[in-house]
Amino acid sequence: MPKRVVIKEPSEEGGEEKKELIIEPVEEGVKEETREITVKPSISEEERALEEASVEAEAAYETVMDKIDELKIREKVTQQRFMQHPDMTLSILKKLLQKWDALREDLIKNIQEAIDRYARLKSLLEERFSSIEEELYENQVELDVLHQREEQGKPISVSKKEELENLIPALREKIAEIDKKIKEIEGRMEELRRIADNIYDVTSYKELSERLLGQIVEAGYSKWGEEADMRVRYLIGEIAQREGIPREYATIYLWKQWKERQPTSTE
Repeated sequence: MPKRVVIKEPSEEGGEEKKELIIEPVEEGVKEETREITVKPSISEEERALEEASVEAEAAYETVMDKIDELKIREKVTQQRFMQHPDMTLSILKKLLQKWDALREDLIKNIQEAIDRYARLKSLLEERFSSIEEELYENQVELDVLHQREEQGKPISVSKKEELENLIPALREKIAEIDKKIKEIEGRMEELRRIADNIYDVTSYKELSERLLGQIVEAGYSKWGEEADMRVRYLIGEIAQREGIPREYATIYLWKQWKERQPTSTE
């Protein structure tokens, strides 16, 4: 309990000129005013959650893109090997292709994970959008009220009016930024869905087979004329269906057969 010091003067009846110090307790009726000091974190929980969700989504997307690139390289190397090595049989080729198909299945799982990450990020941004939008309309109403009172000649807080006039455009800018980000995320999610729906085309390598197809068609003009392109493509389709291999490898297979029938030059 706090205490106070009292100086007691001597009474007139007392003969001694002496002052007495008395320490008395002070009743706790009135307490000193205290101020609570709240230290705001450098970044809010909401902003931290948004940042973490964004990092996770981008990382998941990069994983998908990296695995797509790896599969395309595997396809390229496999096709080159199949073209250049006569001893690489269809049996060996099919076993390799089965492994690449298994990698595609794993990739589809990665794609779904990335979509889920972006969906969470989008949800957080939509919550942030709604919160700022609500704040915008509340402040807009407050500013409109001040304008109305000012027009009526009533006193208003000029500083409050200026504060609102600066705050409202800033809130609109934040809303526009979040809306843009949400649209970008929706575009990224749609891109990932298209990749999943066309997983083979996205991860295959077509340059080599297209080049070889041109060579076969050009050679076929002497036999089939203008129908060469159609007939060659038909043959490729037959091989792909019969052997159970993609058209790129069926093209290489047909090209190898065509090359074997070509006369070898002798010195």
